[in-house]
Amino acid sequence: MAHSSQNSPSRKTIKRPNGAGSIYKVKDKDVWAVQFMETASATGKRSRKTRKFRTKKQAFEFLEGLNHLSRSGVSSATLNKKMTVREFLDAYLERYAIKKAPETYRNYQGAAKRICDEIGGLTAMSLTPRDVDDLVSALASKYGPNTVSNAYAVLRIAYNKAVKLGELNSNPVVRIDAPEKSLNPTSHIPQEDFEAIYQAASLNPYSHARVEIGMFVAIRPGEILGLRWDDVNWEAGTLRVERQLQWVKGEGLVFRPTKNKKSRIIPLSRGTLEVLRAHKSYQDLDKANWAEDNNLIFPNTVGKPLDAKRDYKWWKDILNRAGVGHYQIYQMRKTAISNLENLGTPTSTILKFTGHSSMTTVYNHYASSTERADTEALAGLDKLRPVVRD
Repeated sequence: MAHSSQNSPSRKTIKRPNGAGSIYKVKDKDVWAVQFMETASATGKRSRKTRKFRTKKQAFEFLEGLNHLSRSGVSSATLNKKMTVREFLDAYLERYAIKKAPETYRNYQGAAKRICDEIGGLTAMSLTPRDVDDLVSALASKYGPNTVSNAYAVLRIAYNKAVKLGELNSNPVVRIDAPEKSLNPTSHIPQEDFEAIYQAASLNPYSHARVEIGMFVAIRPGEILGLRWDDVNWEAGTLRVERQLQWVKGEGLVFRPTKNKKSRIIPLSRGTLEVLRAHKSYQDLDKANWAEDNNLIFPNTVGKPLDAKRDYKWWKDILNRAGVGHYQIYQMRKTAISNLENLGTPTSTILKFTGHSSMTTVYNHYASSTERADTEALAGLDKLRPVVRD
């Protein structure tokens, strides 16, 4: 007589290579189980273990992670005792961070290098909150608060993943308070210098259009370099922003989706449209000298995509011509956003221009009070002041 048990799971098993574990749906339950072999760190004895998940996707991710990290020196239950923090972060970057956008991946790589310069030789499995606290202190003595905060975040994310996959029982990083970020970002360009820069740029159609878009339309520098003429709707007076131009290691300049992966339509003023028309007319006359035509609004001198370094060189030249001090090219965007906010522009419109989903980000990093707005505010307060009678 066949023996059966009400608690035994069904054997509708998804077959995988020998030693790679198995996934199956638990009988009469909306639950997926993963069976895998685990090696006890103390005795070296292997035993079969089971973990359950709410979805099939979670089960696959868990087992895939176990198999990949196992090949990188990580056991199915705990990190290899001899695995260093450097090896642990290398495995994390190779497996997970590589899927992120190129600029984010480079950011993670930089943070991992700074971490490893300090504690890369420590064993990942035995990292303590004290080690993390010492790391934060060491980084703070060399770098700014945002760099320190970024390194902390990358280490926390990597250890969180190990905990999620079952390699660790707890994350030592989260037991240390996250370092504070700097909330004093560069501000907008003051009105006097703003006018000087605009006047200097207006002497050349390309420069005039580049500064016009930068200081009045408020889109990101990479988005500006990714603009094509067919993004402009001359009749509707709008601009479609749906891509950015970025340098990717091993690939060169590539067009990628916007930062939030969404396109947006931005209204353009008559003045901006006139500046763009003048730029296009002069550009059409110059195309005979181009090597290729990608229909870009702001290409390099031979029609190819423009590298951000060349764009920055152009910006420095404009600042010198204007006779003003040094400003970051990103401050054009901050100037445009600050002007929009100080004009009392509705929140929905500001978010449409900037591509952000929250005004908190806009206030913390972009918008600041302009001199004109301060003057108008003071004048308004003066009008409210009661007349003092003798």
